Amino acid sequence: MNCIVAPLFAMTFLFAGGTLARAANVDCMDTATALEYWRPIRERVATVEEPADDLALELLPCLGSPNSELRDQTAYELFTFWLRGNRLTDDTRRTLLGDLSEVMAEPPAAVPGDSSFARSFSALILSEIVRSDSYQPFMSDSERQALLDRAIQSLERENDFRGLEAEFGWVHPVAHLSDLLWRFALHPDTTAVQAESMLDAVRDKVAPTVVAYHFNESDRLARVVTTIISRNLVAPDKVATWIDSFRTPTSMAKWSDAFMSPAGMAELHNTKLFLRALADQLNGGDIDWSISEALTETVRRFTQLI
Repeated sequence: MNCIVAPLFAMTFLFAGGTLARAANVDCMDTATALEYWRPIRERVATVEEPADDLALELLPCLGSPNSELRDQTAYELFTFWLRGNRLTDDTRRTLLGDLSEVMAEPPAAVPGDSSFARSFSALILSEIVRSDSYQPFMSDSERQALLDRAIQSLERENDFRGLEAEFGWVHPVAHLSDLLWRFALHPDTTAVQAESMLDAVRDKVAPTVVAYHFNESDRLARVVTTIISRNLVAPDKVATWIDSFRTPTSMAKWSDAFMSPAGMAELHNTKLFLRALADQLNGGDIDWSISEALTETVRRFTQLI
């Protein structure tokens, strides 16, 4: 996740289908060389003052590396350190915002592959950028709206449901896109209209029929909704109606039909996981009675489907 050094390579990288091209000194796709350069930077980042703005821009292509140490440990940890420590200027944060949002918005391939790394980890770093904007604002309302629109569109069309892979480490695009929506749910300037659009986006991704979630995707999706409810961003009656919508499946006539097909069982499994995660996260919280009643009754109905 690190790419910079004396002129070992004078070359240009292409990140996520060519949407980001930047001159760099170390090719992030040359894993051995990139790790040799970036490991010491990661190890000394908390104790040695270095040009974080320059390093951050050089590091961007490493988010697309298929190497877990470079992508998930080094790049993610460095970006998080710089953003949470207010080490980056507004100009750099705005550059990251523009470049990463373009990568995240790249249409996924028909068959999930290596392009998912850049898309997924761009969303993860954008979640840290939205967090930093919550404390040190630099985005305009229109910029936030544009990013939210892209995040929702990206979640809607994401077709890579991988989580932790033995060969590649974390891929996890659904969870990372959920994290980005969660940061929006926490943002002090998020509006009721934006929160409602996030509820709709989560609803559409709760229960795919092509895969059974098992890498905490349901918990990450539920966290978005938990935050919206806890902050009272959406009227309780609208949230209750939203929860009631799960009583009707999307891929079949009725929930009892789920036991007739793998697709039906996937939808049932994923819906149960989500609703139970939401109930657990809200347990003990001060929420409106209408929401609590709708959730309790809906979970009860699904508990009976065994």
